[in-house]
Amino acid sequence: MSNPYDNSTDKVSVLGPTLVFKGELSAEEDLMLKGRVEGAIHHTASLRIGKEGSVLGNIEAKFIAVEGRVEGDLHAFASVTVKESADIKGNIYAPTVSLLEGARFNGSIDMDKGEAAARGSAGANESRAASRALAANAK
Repeated sequence: MSNPYDNSTDKVSVLGPTLVFKGELSAEEDLMLKGRVEGAIHHTASLRIGKEGSVLGNIEAKFIAVEGRVEGDLHAFASVTVKESADIKGNIYAPTVSLLEGARFNGSIDMDKGEAAARGSAGANESRAASRALAANAK
């Protein structure tokens, strides 16, 4: 069987707009979220939350781009981009943050490179516990 990721354009996994995922999501390839995730996301690559996508829980990834809705903290090891259509209720921890005009953001931003990276890795257990609490309250 051949490699399903034969070229770079195929390396993005997409979770479609009708998908509702409840639980802890882990991935190592680039991910585009168009559906809803209720729980923590632990990711080692690039995560994009499309306009129709939403997350109820904390997110940890290398790169995070948000166009949709997030209720939870964002921990990025490289950068967070908050697009015009985004609606975020939570804190952002990343060495680089872009917040575009028109985005709705309610939280704080911590760009201290050492703190953000340490919080991203050392705070993983805290993120998981907070995500479980958010998901439990949503039920």
